[in-house]
Amino acid sequence: MQPENPLDRRPVLLPDLCIRGGAVLTLDAKWRIFDPGFVAIKDGRIVAVGPLAEAEQWPARETLDVSGTLIMPGYVNAHTHISMSPFRGAMEDAPDRLTRFIFPLEKAMVRSKLVYDAAMFTIVEMVRSGTTCFADMYYFEEEVARAADAAGVRALAGETVVDFPAPDADRPYGGIERAERLAKDWKGHPRIRPCLAPHAPYTVDASHLAEIAALAEKLDIPVMMHVAEMDSEHARFSATHGSVLRYLDTTGILSPRLIAVHMLYLDEEDIALAAKRGISVAHCPVSNAKSGRPICPAWRLSEAGVSVGLGTDGPLSGNTMDMQTITSMYPKLQKVREHRRDIVPARTALYAATMGGAHVLGLSADIGSLEEGKRADIQVVALDDFNVLPVHDWYATAVYALQAHNVRDVLVDGRFVLRDGKLQFADERELKERLLYHARQSAATIRALQPAPMHPHHTAGT
Repeated sequence: MQPENPLDRRPVLLPDLCIRGGAVLTLDAKWRIFDPGFVAIKDGRIVAVGPLAEAEQWPARETLDVSGTLIMPGYVNAHTHISMSPFRGAMEDAPDRLTRFIFPLEKAMVRSKLVYDAAMFTIVEMVRSGTTCFADMYYFEEEVARAADAAGVRALAGETVVDFPAPDADRPYGGIERAERLAKDWKGHPRIRPCLAPHAPYTVDASHLAEIAALAEKLDIPVMMHVAEMDSEHARFSATHGSVLRYLDTTGILSPRLIAVHMLYLDEEDIALAAKRGISVAHCPVSNAKSGRPICPAWRLSEAGVSVGLGTDGPLSGNTMDMQTITSMYPKLQKVREHRRDIVPARTALYAATMGGAHVLGLSADIGSLEEGKRADIQVVALDDFNVLPVHDWYATAVYALQAHNVRDVLVDGRFVLRDGKLQFADERELKERLLYHARQSAATIRALQPAPMHPHHTAGT
């Protein structure tokens, strides 16, 4: 009788895919780097990661040689409004842009079909630049969830709540009921998590914020809200409570469930309060800079123990949905704010764009780093282009040199959504045509709302 061959049992444990040969940045607690290394994946999870010499112990059904690349976690975009892409570039450089132009434009143009088509289009832009997970806030948010599901990416879908009739609700605060329905419809989905998204302290009153906090507790879902973003908001609540954050503390909304977006107007007491209440922060450096607003004290928040992730904001606010641009801008603006070159090292910036965002969204047990047991949300980045070479420091290269066009492969749950630069879940030409259709439909409304261009030598108010 022939002795049993141990290899005969291997197919039971055989990984589905082994990605090997590139430098692996794990972003784990030990900051392990394997150069070269490998990542083995089975059933959507990472089953092994390590130096290339150990890859032979993990023969897989498919092996992908990616020598000459960088293998790292996919970006986590901690705040977006992805379905605003048909309006990108409209009404720029205008004061009071939100209330004078954006709200009226959304009321006139935003419908469920636009939200779905624009979401699919923008997901492609994010995937092409290495993003595997995003947190969104908008109207008809079930369409964003549906698009993310169809694309095979990971998302936190937040239904917007405002104190006026919205594109998807014919009465004030109708978004609360829609959010509750969204939470029930998508409960337990492996990649899509619902969220309550009160727009801001100046568009949702204290009693409804308290109601939202209680509902989030009941449904066991996060809350995402713009906080301390506007100068008028800062002036209003500073006059009554000392600051926006101290006002919010009276409503019960400050808790570990809250993802506070922007957080620009803060003092030291606010930073301590944010840490005490356990809230998380989605920092959007590019959209804030574009608006001419203060720089979020993100480094100080992080030093105080607050989880900080990075976000692009929407295509109308920050224009680019490329997390690489955001990751590079984050440390630069913090250094400017603090007048210190030594803060926010490159690896800290990359952490904020991956594990930091995962912590903010409550997903750090599953994503954000390349470790055994975690979901296989991975980007593979080519290193053979003029903007990358040479590589002296992996983190510095990842943060300051990489660009979206360097992204070669993207996997979510171990499945390719981008492979060798080719989109796997939709026809790109069709998505562009749909987006341009909605843009053309919006053009007349945009022209009617567009302010008259100023003479280049004139400034507002002169």
